[in-house]
Amino acid sequence: MKDKYFLLNGRKLTPINGEPGAIPPSPPTATLHASQPLPTIINIPANGRALLRISDLDVTEYQTLASLGVRMHVIGYNARLLRDLAGNDMTYFTNSITLAGGESLDVILDATGLTAGQKYYLYTPNLDHLSNDAENFGGLMTEVNICTTVDPTTKACGI
Repeated sequence: MKDKYFLLNGRKLTPINGEPGAIPPSPPTATLHASQPLPTIINIPANGRALLRISDLDVTEYQTLASLGVRMHVIGYNARLLRDLAGNDMTYFTNSITLAGGESLDVILDATGLTAGQKYYLYTPNLDHLSNDAENFGGLMTEVNICTTVDPTTKACGI
């Protein structure tokens, strides 16, 4: 088994294909089937934070995600807080994480000190995981937008 098609939140590189709703079917399918209705774009208010649970559902490869410019605070591993047996804080800050199949991390993206209007990327540095086999674009990458405000219902950037 060799995985060749990589997704983030059930989608390939959302910022380029701009799919806010259902993903169009590939030929020869004639009907539009429901797909992941939520975009992968992450909107964070300036000086705010966003909590992500990142899971690797892969069975054959490790996955690495990096975020240059937005600090990542790893607070949990496999749905458990990072604490030792005495209850001491074992959390850490990083700019990249690596997961094996079946693992998950709870990560806070920290936009403290970042100004509204800036755009960053959460992506894999494994270049072969950005191309999705024969396609030019796709894979493990999405935008991280720093906004003035974020609508609590739709999670869209506000002015």
